[in-house]
Amino acid sequence: MVQDAINPWATFRFALGYPDERHLEFFAEHLGRPPSSLETLRSEYIDWFEAGLPHPKCPLLEAYYLLNRPAGEVVLENKLFFQHFGLSMQSKAAPDHLLTQLEFLSWLEHCIAVGNPESQSLARARKDFVERHLRHWIPRAAQSLANRGAGCYADVFAALAAQVEEVVREGASENPSEVQA
Repeated sequence: MVQDAINPWATFRFALGYPDERHLEFFAEHLGRPPSSLETLRSEYIDWFEAGLPHPKCPLLEAYYLLNRPAGEVVLENKLFFQHFGLSMQSKAAPDHLLTQLEFLSWLEHCIAVGNPESQSLARARKDFVERHLRHWIPRAAQSLANRGAGCYADVFAALAAQVEEVVREGASENPSEVQA
């Protein structure tokens, strides 16, 4: 049976997708400072996440934030994680792109919510993926957006960073023998 709870990863996936009219409504309903128009929202999205030289102000790629690992290694590790669960990349987005990562977490969350017999294993995989791939860069991106006054996107990233830490914290309480960094 499907739970009535909202899938947080699907919500973040939606909120951080390229904006349309639904995003304007979403931000007006859920955030304290919605953009004034769809054109403004789209302009902000492109400015923060897609355009810029040599890169956007806040790239949505995990590998951008890692200084101690080759980008190819990060991309491959993401891809192998997806393949372990029998998932293949249908989009042109990079495996380490935040929207791809959120799509994967949304899928895991859905599998857990519908009572998959492997729910405990899926929950451990979710925690592992979040620790390995979101925990080290989402808080940094959130802080960067907050410091630069990125409006609604700073709010979304702050909430996403809180969700990431919640998953890590919940996982630590389920396995108290783990040492957290």
